[in-house]
Amino acid sequence: MRMCVRLTVLAGLLVAVAMGLVALRTDVHQAGHRLHALFREKRSLERQCCGLELRIARLRSQERLRDHADHLRRRTDGLVESGLAAPEGEASTRTVADRPPP
Repeated sequence: MRMCVRLTVLAGLLVAVAMGLVALRTDVHQAGHRLHALFREKRSLERQCCGLELRIARLRSQERLRDHADHLRRRTDGLVESGLAAPEGEASTRTVADRPPP
C-alpha cells in the first residue's frame, strides 16, 4: 500500500513537471514568434526611415529650392501681369466686386 502511494505521488510529480515544461516551451515559442515579428517590423521601419531621409534630402536640395523659388517668382509675376495680384510693395485696390463674373 505504501508503495502504491509513493508511486502515485511520484507519477503526480512527473506529470506536474511535464505540464510545467510544456507550458514553458509554449511561452518560449510564443516569445520567439513575437521576437521575429518585431524584427520584421523593425526592418520595415528602418526601410521607411531611410526612404524618408532620402526624401528630406531631396527636398532640402539647394537646386530644388532655387527651382521652386523661380517657379513661385514666375507665378507671382504672372499674377501681377494679369492684375490678380499687386506688385511687391504696393497694396492692391481691387475688391471682390471688381472681379469679372465667371
